[in-house]
Amino acid sequence: MAEPLDALRLPVVPVEPRQSFAAELLRRIQRAGPDARDSATVRYFTHDLDRAEAFYRRLGFEVELRSSPGFAMMYRGDLRLLLSTPASHALVDGTLPEPGGWNRISLRVDDFDEVVERLREDGVGFRSDPSAGVGVRLAVIEDPAGNPVELFEPQAGYHERTGGATS
Repeated sequence: MAEPLDALRLPVVPVEPRQSFAAELLRRIQRAGPDARDSATVRYFTHDLDRAEAFYRRLGFEVELRSSPGFAMMYRGDLRLLLSTPASHALVDGTLPEPGGWNRISLRVDDFDEVVERLREDGVGFRSDPSAGVGVRLAVIEDPAGNPVELFEPQAGYHERTGGATS
């Protein structure tokens, strides 16, 4: 039997009414240490973990952990990607999460045209044709399970934040 929520005794961090949630979240992350602040984690569901792992290796990810047939942890720089089979995460009502949707990771690539051409030659599915966005050229491809991955290359004069977050 599950414990009632009040029995979990989660720490309560008071927030003043004038304080924004974003400012409080930044303080909490800073207290967690630099590693928590400098990386992001994305979880994707896939029906075929081996195919997904091979796909993301081609995009520059390295396998950090493969603990079971249903889970892999990969890294590309500071981005951590968790790959799971749907059967490993049934919801309370018994339904299983499905791959796909439009939420996506966005990966910067060099030589956009060459990357797009090579992926097309290799039969990777494209959700969008390459196009120009605000300050970038981009295309949305699909991993083997149908999860979208955005590839982008900044256009000349594109501004990226180079310093740390400010409060």
